[in-house]
Amino acid sequence: MKFICDVMLGRLAKYLRIFGLDAVYLKNYKELHKIVSEDIKYVFFTKRSKDAPPGSIFIKSDNVREQVKEVLPLMRDYLHENSFFTRCLNCNTLLEDVDREDVEGLVPEYIFHNHLTFKKCPFCNKVYWSGSHIAHMERWIDELLYSK
Repeated sequence: MKFICDVMLGRLAKYLRIFGLDAVYLKNYKELHKIVSEDIKYVFFTKRSKDAPPGSIFIKSDNVREQVKEVLPLMRDYLHENSFFTRCLNCNTLLEDVDREDVEGLVPEYIFHNHLTFKKCPFCNKVYWSGSHIAHMERWIDELLYSK
């Protein structure tokens, strides 16, 4: 399943990527036909109240975490815990494990000396590691998905 977010929902696209979902950020909704075809299942999220493509899901909230709650029923079937934190937040590409030595000089020295595992985007070369921000997001995800 491909989740597509219009120009007003860039932060939502990043949050969907945190969940490991294929989330495309589309600056011009009129180019939707260029990234989908009959054999690709997708959902298009928009804040656009008029001229939205047929079948679009209108997002009401301006707060990204509330937006995630709005779309949770649509994405729940596609969530797999082993996929969380596996996509580049910038470009949506799947991350690859990299040797620690390969990121020396690409991350702050403190990070390099205090972390053993790293992931890297093969497309945009952004490097990721499991810092305190991951722990905060994991707590939020647990609250979102598992608490009543």
